[in-house]
Amino acid sequence: MAQLLSFIDTTPQFETPGSLKPSLPPTKSINASTKSALLVENDESLLNFLRRSLKDEGYAVRTAANSEEGLRLYRHCAPFNVVLIDYCVPQSNGIGIDYLAPQTHGIGLAMAIREINPSQGIIIAALDYRDAREVPRPQELMDIPVLIDIGNFHLRSLLEKIEVDRAIEVLTSSELLRLQQYADFRVRGLGRAARGRTGEDLLGEALLRTLVGAEATQKGRHWNRDVDFVMHLTGAMQSISSSWKRQFTDREAYLISELPIHDAEGQEHSPVDNVASAHAAADQLLVEKDEKDQILTIFKDDPEATQMLLGLLHGLKKNELGLDKKKCAATEKRIRTKLLNRRNGRCEEHGR
Repeated sequence: MAQLLSFIDTTPQFETPGSLKPSLPPTKSINASTKSALLVENDESLLNFLRRSLKDEGYAVRTAANSEEGLRLYRHCAPFNVVLIDYCVPQSNGIGIDYLAPQTHGIGLAMAIREINPSQGIIIAALDYRDAREVPRPQELMDIPVLIDIGNFHLRSLLEKIEVDRAIEVLTSSELLRLQQYADFRVRGLGRAARGRTGEDLLGEALLRTLVGAEATQKGRHWNRDVDFVMHLTGAMQSISSSWKRQFTDREAYLISELPIHDAEGQEHSPVDNVASAHAAADQLLVEKDEKDQILTIFKDDPEATQMLLGLLHGLKKNELGLDKKKCAATEKRIRTKLLNRRNGRCEEHGR
């Protein structure tokens, strides 16, 4: 009310080589002002190709030819936004590389890095496989995305998925609260069109579609890195909730509170009218709700004013209400004028 008044499996097991045992977490960054990547690949032509591809995506790249050198760089030059490791990268024996020995130390390197930093984004390049599900990995690495096709080149989508995962992980409590408030605001505006969905459902849908969009833009919502991630999710929720509303028809569903029943005397009322509240301040909440409903009734024929008031009641800022600056200023002026006239009318009535 204060805001209103202001208007007025079976996967093979791998052992981490002794030389790849993790050390203390790294602290030194390759470049604090840019995205950084560690590329571990012993094939020079493929290394150059992947390095150029990463640079094209805006990454500063450090490279290593074997697993030991890769771990050394990770210890001393991280944090990295992404680590791209060849599945068949070799391990140095201190003298050189034994190319006749099995070269699956990329998996051991990935496990060592995950022990140092469990949230590190890692991509495994397994170009000898047709399907990522066929790539032998220990259970703890099954969530790591696998690059298997340079021809179609889905490296960009894998990088985007890692960036989206990271952006979700670093959302602050304040940002999550703002997003939840906006989700609640949008769902309340839907009424029956929400079909029982909550604000949590809407926020979850926006996050899911963003994650899907990182892998298949046509099926999800692609995150443009020039847009703040919180604003991206806000836009996604606005679009999704609008889609829910377009798909709804009045005959589909009703709220329990909208289903009238009749008592023994024939009086009509809602089945939830007589449900007691366990809240300690239930009476005060009812008074506040009645006051809010009275104010919203004043603006029932003004959708922009209703949208602004509902947003403010849910703790949103003016720039999160879905109105441009010009409409926001004009709407605010109408609200102020009507509420002021309403207050003056009450004062004159009491004066008489």
